[in-house]
Amino acid sequence: MIKSVLASLTGYGSDRTVLDAAMAVARIGAGHVEAFHIRLDTLEIGAIMGSVSTREGLQPLIDKTANQQDERSRQAKAAFDDACKRHAVSSEKSADTVSASWNECKSIIDETFDAARYHDLAVMAREPAFSLDRLTSVLMHSGRPLLIAPPKPVEALGRNVAIAWKAGPEAARALTAAMPILCRASSVSILLVSENAAGDHVDRNTADRLAKLLSRHGISAHVRMNYSPSGSCSHALQEMAYNDNADLLVMGAYGHSRLRQFVFGGVTRDMLADCAIPVLLCG
Repeated sequence: MIKSVLASLTGYGSDRTVLDAAMAVARIGAGHVEAFHIRLDTLEIGAIMGSVSTREGLQPLIDKTANQQDERSRQAKAAFDDACKRHAVSSEKSADTVSASWNECKSIIDETFDAARYHDLAVMAREPAFSLDRLTSVLMHSGRPLLIAPPKPVEALGRNVAIAWKAGPEAARALTAAMPILCRASSVSILLVSENAAGDHVDRNTADRLAKLLSRHGISAHVRMNYSPSGSCSHALQEMAYNDNADLLVMGAYGHSRLRQFVFGGVTRDMLADCAIPVLLCG
């Protein structure tokens, strides 16, 4: 059961989509949403930069940064207050309602992946003001599933779920993370993309085995396969998910290497960069 959800806020417009997605997934299990905002510690930054800069040239930069952080903090808190009002959510927790809390910390590093470890699920957005490193750090280091909020706010999540299936540990972990949602879904589809125009019976067999597993949990899932030339798998997956009216896509975060640096595969990179529906990823 998903009982604790971390909503990572930035102070930008994407905070609304993050909060709406977090509230939607928390509503499935009457969970708690913690709105988490990181405020840059300008005093600490000033102390570090002061060792290499003159005080006269540094102070205007510190003041500007502090003002920017004040504004981002205000915007993030305003988005949180608005979401609580729109969703009729309070800090009071009961057995059958969603609750929410505000948490702001000062730091010079991104501590989201650390905070995510103490929640069942983290929710983040693709924010143009930041690089995708914010998302990949949570996938790599938190050990928790990541839900990427869509560009537009959602009213509900998890009614029609699509599973991007590829027999491997990443997809299996994503499936386990999504089980509380799948058990309450109205429809579930298992999506496979084959580079073999004639269809790949091996892939189909793995999907049928997954459908059999889900049936033991009372989940009726249908299998859909599609052919796609190499390099367009992510587009085919998204198209199938859209055609099924999916409001959530579940998939593993596939990587090529975990040696010196984690390098995500093409499908994962594409989903991290852009997808119109929420995506639940697990590495």
